[in-house]
Parts: sequence; C-alpha cells; structure tokens
Amino acid sequence: MKTETRFMLSAIVCAAALSAATAATAAPAGGVVVTSVTVRVSKDSSLLVPHSVGEIRFPDWSAKKAGEEIVECRPGWGMTYRMLAVLCADGGDSVAMVQKGARQYATRLRAKAGPGKDEATLESVYDPTDDEGDSPKIPFETMVVRFRGGWFEAAKAYRDVVKDEPWLRQARARDFGRLREVSMWFWNRRSSDIVIPPIEKFQQDSGTPAALSWYWWHTPPYDTGYPFYWPPREGEENFRAGVRRLNRSGIYCQAYINGMCWDVDDPGWVRGGERCVRRRADGTFKSTEWNRFDRHRLADMCGEAPEFQSILRDQVRRVLDCGFDSQYLDCIGNSGYGCCWSKEHTHPKGGGRHMVDDFAKFVRTVRSEHPGKGFCTEDVNESYLELFDSFIVTAPSYERFSGAGEVKVEKVPVFPAIYHGAYAGFGNYATIDGILPWDPLWDASERWTDEKDWPRLFPDQFRVEVARGVVWGLQPTVHNFRSECAAKCPDDYRFMLDTARFHHANLDLLFDGEMLSPGRLACARKKVEFINRGVYSKKGEYAVATHVLPTVFHSVWRSPSGRVAATLCNWTNDPQSYSLATPDGAARGLLPPRSWTAVPISVAK
Repeated sequence: MKTETRFMLSAIVCAAALSAATAATAAPAGGVVVTSVTVRVSKDSSLLVPHSVGEIRFPDWSAKKAGEEIVECRPGWGMTYRMLAVLCADGGDSVAMVQKGARQYATRLRAKAGPGKDEATLESVYDPTDDEGDSPKIPFETMVVRFRGGWFEAAKAYRDVVKDEPWLRQARARDFGRLREVSMWFWNRRSSDIVIPPIEKFQQDSGTPAALSWYWWHTPPYDTGYPFYWPPREGEENFRAGVRRLNRSGIYCQAYINGMCWDVDDPGWVRGGERCVRRRADGTFKSTEWNRFDRHRLADMCGEAPEFQSILRDQVRRVLDCGFDSQYLDCIGNSGYGCCWSKEHTHPKGGGRHMVDDFAKFVRTVRSEHPGKGFCTEDVNESYLELFDSFIVTAPSYERFSGAGEVKVEKVPVFPAIYHGAYAGFGNYATIDGILPWDPLWDASERWTDEKDWPRLFPDQFRVEVARGVVWGLQPTVHNFRSECAAKCPDDYRFMLDTARFHHANLDLLFDGEMLSPGRLACARKKVEFINRGVYSKKGEYAVATHVLPTVFHSVWRSPSGRVAATLCNWTNDPQSYSLATPDGAARGLLPPRSWTAVPISVAK
C-alpha cells in the first residue's frame, strides 16, 4: 500500500528514510507511487524544482483544486538531480523529497495540491519495466528531509546525501587539464574563417585561455541529416587547417555532433533508424521538426541503438582525428532517460534503468576509443556526471525563453552548490550585438534583413546572461561572437575581457571551490527587458520579457586552500553599493559600473 505522511512544519532539521520497497502502489497516470507526503503551505511558500541548475516557482496554492498537479519532473533537463522541495518563507521548516540512489532509473517527482486547504502533496514515482509488474521492488530509497532555510540549504542537504557516492568521488578526482584554465567559451557557428579569428583576438586582448564549441561545421543544415555530419561543408582540407590553427593558438576546441537524434526524413534513415528508435508502449515513436525551414523530423534513439551508435562512432573518429581536444555529444545529458518498448531491442520493456545504462555504455566505449580526449554533453546532470568532463548550460539565459511579460520563476544554482568541482560547466545564449546565427543553407527568404540596434533596445541583457553564469560557478560564455562585434559594442567587449581576467584570477574559487551559503545581499534592484528570440523565430517577430533583478550578482566560495571570498558583479552602467551578510561573515562596498571583484569575507561583528 502507499505510505502517506502528514505533519506540521515545526521540527528542527531532520531526515527520515521511508520504507520505499514496501510502499508502492500503481499511479493512475502510469508508474508506481513509491511515497507521498502532505505538508502545510502558505501563500509565501514556493517550490524548488530540479529543472537544469534549479528553479524556484511560486504557485498560487489557493487557486488549485485538491489533487491538481502543479509540476511533474522527469529525468533529463527537467530533473537533473533527484529532489523536489517546498520552501517555507516564514521561518518554519522546508521539506524536500529526495530519491537516493535513483540516478540511473526512470523516476518522477511530482507536486500536487493537497487534500486540504493550505496543503501540498509531494510524490515519488517509479516507472518500472513491464516484467516488474504493478508492485515492483523499488530499487532506490525515498527520503523526506526537513530543514530550515531556502534553496541553498536544500542543496546542502542533498549534498550530504550524495557525498560518499563512488561515481561522485570519481568525477571529483579527474584531472581536467587545459579545460580547467578556460576563461571564455565561444559558442560560434559556421566555417573556420568566421569562427576562429575573433577568438584569437580575444585571447590576445585578454591574456586568458579561450575555448570554442564549434557548431554548423557539418555538411547538412543544422538540425537535419543527423547522424551523418562528415565531410565538413568547407571541405576537409580547410577544416583540418582550421583545427591546426586552433591548436597553434592554444584554443581548447570541440565540434558539435548530436548524440541521440536521427533524421527521419534523411535518405540515411533506412540504414537502421526504424531499428534504433525509442518506442512508446503502443509502438509509435516521437519525432520533432526542430528546423522549421527544412521541416525534417528528428527522432530520439534508444540507448540500445547499435546501427546509430556505430555510425556515430565513425563520425566521432573522423572529427577527433582532426585534432580537437574534446567531442560534444548533444542531447544525451538532457534527454538520455526514460522508457522504451521496442520489440526489436533486447532490453527489458518499459522503464527501469536500461536507458541510462545503455547510453553510459556507449559513452564509455567512445571514450575508450579516444583516450586523452574530453567529452561534453547538453545540460548538467548527475546520471552521467563521471562520464562527461563538461556540460553546456543554457539556464543563464532563461528570461529569453520565458515568453512575453513578467518572468514568474527564478533560476538558482542548486546543481553547482551540490556538484561544483566535479565537472566543467559553461554556456548561455548571450549575444553581444543581439544578432543570432543564420545557417546559409536555410531558405534565404526567411532571414532577418532589418536587424535593429539591439544593444540600445536591450542594454542590460548581454551582461546579465554572462555574469549570472559566472557567479553560478560556470565558465564565461558568449554566443555567436564575430569579428565585427568588438568594435560594434566596445563597452560590452571590455566587460568580456574583464570577466575572463576575473575568472582566470579566481580559478581556486570559481572552478575548484565549494559554494557556501550566499547569505543576504542588500543592493538596488532594476527592471530589465529581455528579447525573446531564437534561431528559428519567424522573421521580424520577437517578444519582450521583463524581470526585476538585483544590480549586484554574487556568490560565496571556499577554495581548497581555505580562502573564503564573495564574488560580486555590478552588471549595470552605474555605480552600485552593496552590503552582504552570510553565516561565514560580512562585506560591503561600492562597485564601479560593469565590474567584478572578489571580496574576502570578514567576520561579522
């Protein structure tokens, strides 16, 4: 039968493991409810959701009907760590539901309106294999953790749960080599004559090591033709010469390959696509037209996909043979999870752990074939933490995906607070001049021809997106940076240079360090406008999101040597004063416009 726990939020910090193995019951929407817990909420209570780095949502609890679903989190981008929490803002206990030992499994975490007024219910759900039936033995432990505080205290509690895991020790013990030194990533696209020169100039101007994540180097248009990338569209000879140029310049580099998608509408689909695709219980499969210009459908592969993975291994071999430092395998980190019912596959049908296990086996195979090379995937995740050296993260740019109007959620760095130092993270969609990349292989009639003065219309967006990632412990990143950008936006280019130099001077904190409680920072706040526009946005169409943000971003770190300091950024065009109080000490000061500083934390009097 199902275990349902009801309690008032009054206890001091405690953690109780529930008997998950005997507490399973079939859920109406599929899967098995392992454990549920009902807690008291108030109008100020919020939900800490494990989306990407972490996200706080502010439900209107009183508007929900009993049993109404508020959020359901699934592994991947929607659940990068296995914890869902109700945060109490009035000094009472916050409550987290944690799935311990579940990182390989098809699970869910769900929040619903509770049975009574001012109540919410958290549920832990398992998607078993068909062989396990409706009453499976649950292969992980569900814990309910009560604590005082907000997102950081939740992260700290989760950190205590996973701290002794062997896969985490393995991830923390690796040597990141040159990857550790990178102090500006360039997420650039197209041919070598476009992507390389601005990076070389930046590296020379800043005096810091830079990196390139190279997109659109391949023969087919972006988001079509996968998994067939070779030969390079600029020709193999020019491409290889470009990589040699990157090597001579000391620029860490990797190239894009999608790790799990096959183009259903490509002639190569007949080479095994039907055999490898991930299937639903009714035998159908999902495919998505990401590229609205060519309208090709990309289908997700199962982790057991021998033809697909054989083709991909050949493509990786060709790319890495050119001299790249690392290989990017898109989508595995944020989508390599869940269930498959393909009758052609040998894995157990349904959920369980086969999906993650099979993708992990593939990644281990590719790594073994290319010793000394790094590997990267999309979005932070604990399921593949020890298998990928780096993760590209888009969360620092979350306002541009929020639609029009006021942003209703807040991203917070829960994942870095748990796992910082075990991986290299980078990424955002920050474009210094607001112009997004265009693939010349797309329909030219769809290209934007009336680009506006975006830096004047949205003067803060670029610096917000860059600075936010750095204070979260990510390596600085800029998107679609071209040779003309520095002269077009000189103030923001200087901010890029200062950001890279600051990051490089504080690697002991921002790469090696442990995140400490951010405490409370008092400073002015500012309403910022963000353009909502993506690479597939219709010509001339965009929306505007607004978000009120602190004018000083900050985080607090302890280096391996014991150095404790707050990293602070004034991303605005005006001087900003701040006052910081943390459990470890206090600091205050005045920051010049567009500036960074690392302030030693002094003991509060």
